[in-house]
Amino acid sequence: MNRLVAVGLGANLLGADGRPVMDDPAVFPVEIRPFAPAHTAGPARLRERGEGVVDWVMLTPAGFLDHGGERTGRYRVGGERVPGGEPRLSYADLAVAVVDEIERPVRHRERVSVFSFR
Repeated sequence: MNRLVAVGLGANLLGADGRPVMDDPAVFPVEIRPFAPAHTAGPARLRERGEGVVDWVMLTPAGFLDHGGERTGRYRVGGERVPGGEPRLSYADLAVAVVDEIERPVRHRERVSVFSFR
C-alpha cells in the first residue's frame, strides 16, 4: 500500500465555536484568509478517495508554530478541533511528528491536530 503523510493548515481546524478558525477574524488575520480555503480542499479530496490505494494521514498544527522553538520530541495528537488553552508547536517537533508517522504509522485516512503546551 502507498503511504502519504501530509501537513495541513491549522486555519481550517474547528475553533471553540465550531467554525473553522479561518472564519474568525479575531483569531485569523483577514488579509491572509484567501490563502486558507485552498488548504481546506486537501482533506476533502483525500476523504473523497475513501478506501483507495493511498493510505494517508494529514498532520495539522493546532496553534502557534514557533519558528525558533526547541525540539523537545514531545507533542500531542488530537482531533479536528483546536484544543483549549494556548497550543503551540515548534517546527522541529512538527517534523518529529511527521517522521514518527512515517516510521511507525498509527493513523490512517484521517486528519489530526498536532500540538503542545508550554
